[in-house]
This record gives sequence, C-alpha cells and structure tokens, in this order.
Amino acid sequence: MNNNTFLKQELWGKVDDKDVFLFRLTNKKGMEVSVTNFGGIITSIKFPVKEKKIEMVLGFDTFEAYLSEEYRKEYPYFGAIIGRNAGRIKGGKTTLNGKEIQLSVNHAGAQLHGGFQGFDSKVWEVVSAKNEENPAVVLRYISPDGEEGFPGEVVVTVTYSLNDNNELRVDYHGKTNQPTIMNLTQHTYFNFNIDSKNILNHFLQVNGNRYSPLNPDYSPTGELLLVDNTHLDYRKPQLVHPDIDNAFPRQVSENEVVGSLICPESNIRMDVKTNQPVLHIYAGYYVPELHPKGRKSTGQNAGICFECQGFADALNYPQFPSTQLNPDEEYSYFATFRFSETK
Repeated sequence: MNNNTFLKQELWGKVDDKDVFLFRLTNKKGMEVSVTNFGGIITSIKFPVKEKKIEMVLGFDTFEAYLSEEYRKEYPYFGAIIGRNAGRIKGGKTTLNGKEIQLSVNHAGAQLHGGFQGFDSKVWEVVSAKNEENPAVVLRYISPDGEEGFPGEVVVTVTYSLNDNNELRVDYHGKTNQPTIMNLTQHTYFNFNIDSKNILNHFLQVNGNRYSPLNPDYSPTGELLLVDNTHLDYRKPQLVHPDIDNAFPRQVSENEVVGSLICPESNIRMDVKTNQPVLHIYAGYYVPELHPKGRKSTGQNAGICFECQGFADALNYPQFPSTQLNPDEEYSYFATFRFSETK
C-alpha cells in the first residue's frame, strides 16, 4: 500500500443479488480497520506493535464464514451493528406512548439484538467511501415499518472513520416517521493477545460506581446498584471476570474515558469515549468454539465487547433514560476507540 492509499475497497460477496464490499481503512501509523457493508461488521482491526501488526478482534477473513451454519448456530454477532435495539427486551413486550407493542421473540423468551434478522444481518447501502487522510465509510440502512415488530420506517446511517491518533470513531444517526425504539451499538469482540487464547489476562477499567444487575433470564432488574464489594468494581484496573454481562451507566462526560482495556502480553491499551448513556461490558462467556483459518480461534471468553448504547429494556423501566425516538428528533450518538502502546 502506497502512502496515498488510505482506503481500499473490494467486492467480497453477494446476498440476494446485493453486493457485499470489504473496506480497509489505514492511517499513517499503519493501523488498519476492515469493515463490510454486510451488517456494518468490523471484520478486523490490526495495530502495529514493534513492527508487527497484532490482530485485535474476533472475526473471519472470508464473507462465507459469516453466513456459515456453524457460525450462525450459536450466533455471537462478531463485529456487527446491532439494531433497532441492543440487548434483551423481556417477552418482546414494551410500551410506546401508552400502547403495548409486541416485538419478535428470537432468544429464550426475549427479543435479543433486534430480532431474528436485525441490522447485523442486512446489506447496508454504501453512501460514501473516502480515500483520504482520516478515511471514512458511510453506510445506510432503511428499516421498514413493522420490521421485527418495530413501528415506523427508520433511516439509519453509520460512519466509521480512522484518524492518525489511532482512533476509530463510530457515528450513528437515525430518523423515524413514527414513534419507535432506537438503540444501536457496535458488537466487536476485542482480544489483544499475541498467543494467549482468552481475555482473562486483560485488565478492565470502568469509570463509574454503579451497574445494572440482571435477572436469571439476563433481562435487567431495573435497579442501579453500587459496585462496592462486588466483582464488578472496576474503578481501578482489575483482571476481567469471566461472566461479566452488565451495563454500567456513563458517569463521566462524553470527552472523558468511560472504559479501558489493557493487555500486558501485547502492551496494547484501548480507551473508549461515548455520549451514549451506557457502557455494556460482555466478556464473551458464551462465545462458541470456532477455528477460522488464519485468525484467532474462539471459545469461552475469547473476546470482550465494549457496547456503547442505551439501556437494553429502557421503555419498561421509567427510571432509565428513554430509547424512544420520535419523528421530530434525530438519533445522534458516537463512540470512539483509541488504541495505544503501553510503556
């Protein structure tokens, strides 16, 4: 790749006669981010450490692997955009403006991550792909009224951009023509190891003192509890606990780091900022065992997600910030993931 090429595009596959592309964004420091318009999936993030590029996320090098029966059987949503709603809605039931809405139910009596075929499995339109310093890819999806039970047509754009500070930024925008739910996130699993198989040797820090506990069915209880004297106290860096699957409400400004991940094995650090209300941490306890060619094998705790989002079942809990989007409003959120080498 020459110095003037910051973005490369290739035809990667087809779904229902729609073209699927793979885009590779590169900055001057040699960091690479690969994104496809199928599900808005981040397929790869490579970071240079001592002249060697370390693969930092779980995923596949072929499009066919993302459609394979083996992968879809215990589908972990590697790298995908989640929508219309991130997380679980118990019973698929919620209320909009006093009216009960029944959404599709696709996982253990709940709607999970937008239903049977959420935004993670759609071919998004490529609005633009900018081959310039700070390369960017803009993707758009129009979700029809009634899709997976959600009212209203929504038009969603997601922008991935990479700068020379080794910062990957994800911008989300959306409009609707009826009151609906909008709660998007990015579901990349990070693993900064060179040789070790799981992320239990990584250190996690979350800059907040409260968390949202879960019912046995993984739906939220509606409480916000103090992290004191629990295994979810990450105000100082601690080793990742294997069964974290919890929302931490953001208690810092959008310009401050809400969470960090540090790997002593590779000396890679990630700092995350967002204007979303929640940082949801999932340590990949149920990641299936897969052995993709040329990539990290996966399995229990093979990767950890930093899901910047709203509260999963917010409309059923008035104490949570609402995830309702109305026609006169714009959904506008971002998350940035900044990578650096620790000394």
